[in-house]
Amino acid sequence: MNSPDHLDLDHFTAAPQRRIGSQALIRDEKGGILLFESRRRVERGDVLTWNLPGGCARGGEDPQAACRRRIQEKSGLLIEPGKLLVMHWQPPKDGTVEGHNYVWDGGVISSHTECQLATDEVTQYRFVPRKQLTAFARDSLVERIDAALGRGHNGYLAGHAG
Repeated sequence: MNSPDHLDLDHFTAAPQRRIGSQALIRDEKGGILLFESRRRVERGDVLTWNLPGGCARGGEDPQAACRRRIQEKSGLLIEPGKLLVMHWQPPKDGTVEGHNYVWDGGVISSHTECQLATDEVTQYRFVPRKQLTAFARDSLVERIDAALGRGHNGYLAGHAG
């Protein structure tokens, strides 16, 4: 029988590989949600190509700092991620390792805010009303956004939607 005195040190000292994603829920004055269209998803031929601002953390990088850095790199926006709204664990799928996606409160900015897009990563941006999200985003992202908005979730999601 295993007890805390008999921890499997291999899993502690040589942990399995994981992805860390860090995004911000940024809204405009009307409640629209800022989305970026991913060039990689467009070029891959995906049907739903939009995502929240943010991206992957580097090894050893704090997820909140990664969110700030990736938003600035992709858009030129200086957003200070606030309160953690959601942590979404996703199992391995389609050749990817498991991952955690953090969603931070990115606050409210004007719908007239101009982004200086890193065109190698983002093709366009827009504020999307919640009721139109399914036309832009994968089910798992809509579920993540709903959780960030406090719609029926406790701030933790597990798995892939749909």
